[in-house]
Amino acid sequence: MEKENINMNDKPEIEIKIFGGTNMIAPAGATAVQNFYGDQFAEVAIRPEETEGIESLNDAECLLFTYVPDVKKVHEYTRLLGECATAHDLAGVVSIMLSEPRVGRDTVVKGTFIEVLLPFASRLTSGAKVDNVRQQINNMLMRQGRGGK
Repeated sequence: MEKENINMNDKPEIEIKIFGGTNMIAPAGATAVQNFYGDQFAEVAIRPEETEGIESLNDAECLLFTYVPDVKKVHEYTRLLGECATAHDLAGVVSIMLSEPRVGRDTVVKGTFIEVLLPFASRLTSGAKVDNVRQQINNMLMRQGRGGK
């Protein structure tokens, strides 16, 4: 997402939000070329209806959007996460998120993924730590593996 503001010198000020990857900032560069490889970028371009309203997402929601590239679903998951009172409840929402193409069993137990979810779980009174949430997610995955829900 790129936002352009005009400052007092009438020179454009550009704000660039970068989430991961390798980045180079060259303020004296005359031109820049960026090549994207892979189908993950084409996926968003192919389904523009899912990205409508992307500019309305805040920073935390943009991080969730990297896992769930559908603005409507991001809003739904943030609502569900906001209703979680326990880490067990949060693991239940993660169980629903497993249906997303970019959210797999290996992804949901990673600290970076859990850290993306925690800001939305404002009702968690205890156990709002990455390790506790990871344990509840592992318990949920084990129950699913045995055929239970």
